[in-house]
Amino acid sequence: MNLTLPRFFWSEYRKRRKKASLITFALFWGTLSILLLMSFGRGMSTQFQVAFSGLGDTLIMVYGGQTSLEFEGLPKGRQISLYPEDVDYLKERIPEIMRIAPESYTYLQVSANGKEINRNIHGTTAEFAVMRTQVPQIGGRFLDADDVSQGRKVAFIGWKIAADLFGAGAGDAVGKQIVINRIPFTVIGVLVKKIQDSMYNGPDADQIYLPFNAYQQIDNRRRINQIHIQPHEASQSKLIEARIRTLLGRKYRFDPDDRYASNFWNTIENNKEGMAVFKGIEMFLGIIGILTLLIGAVGVTNLMYAVAKERTKEIGIKLAIGARRRVIIEQFFLETLFVFAKGTFWGCITAFNIVNLVRLAPINYDSFGIEAYLLRPVFSLQIFVAYMVILGVLVFLSGIFPALRASRSNPIESLRYE
Repeated sequence: MNLTLPRFFWSEYRKRRKKASLITFALFWGTLSILLLMSFGRGMSTQFQVAFSGLGDTLIMVYGGQTSLEFEGLPKGRQISLYPEDVDYLKERIPEIMRIAPESYTYLQVSANGKEINRNIHGTTAEFAVMRTQVPQIGGRFLDADDVSQGRKVAFIGWKIAADLFGAGAGDAVGKQIVINRIPFTVIGVLVKKIQDSMYNGPDADQIYLPFNAYQQIDNRRRINQIHIQPHEASQSKLIEARIRTLLGRKYRFDPDDRYASNFWNTIENNKEGMAVFKGIEMFLGIIGILTLLIGAVGVTNLMYAVAKERTKEIGIKLAIGARRRVIIEQFFLETLFVFAKGTFWGCITAFNIVNLVRLAPINYDSFGIEAYLLRPVFSLQIFVAYMVILGVLVFLSGIFPALRASRSNPIESLRYE
């Protein structure tokens, strides 16, 4: 094994070890910066996806409205309301709908265990659980089809409701009774804690859900507040919106182009827009990290140019006694690679440990805020591969130009250099 090249490298590197220390620190700081910024950027994008899914999974919400256009001799300004039968009406006529559920709600007093609170009470069906990510804690369940069809007096409650009335935990609430509008209901499940930054009527942790038929006994309004729809494919959301406008317009006699007659909350489109914003933030943070690492790379390039100038006579001697230009290039590249490796290795290790330490910090589910986005950075294989590609490009660019300049030296002129 030929150890000549490594020996050349080590002897020359030891001469410039002090000069390289500041550049090594710059590379350490650049690596730490780019990996942390990329990890926090990816973590924010991931947390947005998690927090937005707390509202629901590929969900379209349909509301009534008020007409703003005259239609078939009818005046504008008519109130358009939704009714329970609209659920089957839409389901039968739009094959792209996978799940559909009605929802009505009102604000009532709830009492249990000698305590009284005022909360939103919702009436819905079993499909609501999947569409709105209503996951019960261990030992409980959400409403099922039999609860709805038989109008059972059961309730699924948020974890804050459970804590306010019975103390924290599903074990303290499941099987106990709550009284709503003087009617007793048995608690069958408590919502598991989840991150949620999109909502209506407040977070799900503060809501109570009843079977739709049982809910109608405490709220005798025929109309419903909204209809939840989940398409087979997320790409079908706009098509479903158009068909709903057409069908409801035909039934309630309003112009399908009247955008105020029926209203939609298309969470699929909102999610796309939000993800585009967070991906932009992620890319911006990555660019800042690259620029920080680039400062260290420029320092390495300047160091190698200085080395080439200092060793002009030495390079001339090597070329004069028969050293190939390839050996000169390889030696410079090896020195460049070692300077990069020494700084970036410790930067990578430090970034990995910082990310994992930050992830140990607990998230406050009761008051979800910006800290929930910042406390879950992601140091993924994809980020590491992207970093290695960027690093490889910088190593090549930092080493190739000084190496080529050194290898192209004229031996005669180099020997005359003072």
